[in-house]
Amino acid sequence: MLEFTDKVVGTVLVSIQITEDDIANIIITSFEGGSNYWMGVDNRTEEWKGKPKGEPLSTWATKLLLEGKSIKFFDVHGEDNSDNWVLTLEKLLGGIELNAINRPNHADKENWDAADADCIVQYALFKVIVYG
Repeated sequence: MLEFTDKVVGTVLVSIQITEDDIANIIITSFEGGSNYWMGVDNRTEEWKGKPKGEPLSTWATKLLLEGKSIKFFDVHGEDNSDNWVLTLEKLLGGIELNAINRPNHADKENWDAADADCIVQYALFKVIVYG
């Protein structure tokens, strides 16, 4: 009987179309549980001054990213919060791509959860998983 191995015989690149709703799901899920164990949002920048009272940080951050603006994060465990990272829509799309490459079993956006949102944001900011 023939036997087959795990030998790689090729690579297939798959295109994933990312919608505004996908971006919102990643950011909201990341802010509200996926990444909040390591990151905080610097909402003191000029872009945040227009945030309506009662609007969640996560949805306002999504709006800013979709408008081409950036979001600044910091390490919540940093003693002086001097480690700051900037997220843009372009970086977030790169994070989605790195997540799909490095975690192919988690590339289906219909099944993304808080852990996936966290990984995507970390890939976007650091190009690797740093936390968790």
